[in-house]
Amino acid sequence: MNALIRRAGLLLLVFAAVAAQSTAQDNPPQGQGRALERVEQFKKIRLMEVLNLDEQSSIKFFARYNKYQESLRDLRKKQVQALGRMQELRKSKAADSEYDKMVDELLSLERQINEAKSKYVEELKGTLTSKQLAEYLVFEARFQQNLRDLVRNLPRNRQEPPTQ
Repeated sequence: MNALIRRAGLLLLVFAAVAAQSTAQDNPPQGQGRALERVEQFKKIRLMEVLNLDEQSSIKFFARYNKYQESLRDLRKKQVQALGRMQELRKSKAADSEYDKMVDELLSLERQINEAKSKYVEELKGTLTSKQLAEYLVFEARFQQNLRDLVRNLPRNRQEPPTQ
């Protein structure tokens, strides 16, 4: 049963990896949005298993988790927009001062992401035990690494099988 769950999870991660390639777009295709939702649902189920949360702790944890994920999405969207503006500057051969402003903006967004994560982890200390918090941090790092690995290992050009 556990192997089946892991295989299903791997399949969901592959779908997410495909969908993650388009997250830089403001409006990902509908099918990819559903794949991301499925991965998020799978992640939440696995988190409940890994953390062994009771009902009350689960409610508190996921309220904080959802709030944090939303703030991350907003900050990452701003990063993508800033990088788009940076690309426009490159095309227009802007002055160094314009690049400096964009770099400062990107650094500020990166700081905001780090501050949001620190605040989130501090909030979790009131909900999770120290062991659960450690389990969560390890799970999160591994989950993200597995997702990156899957995206990296996707075939770049799928070829049709030869016809006879």
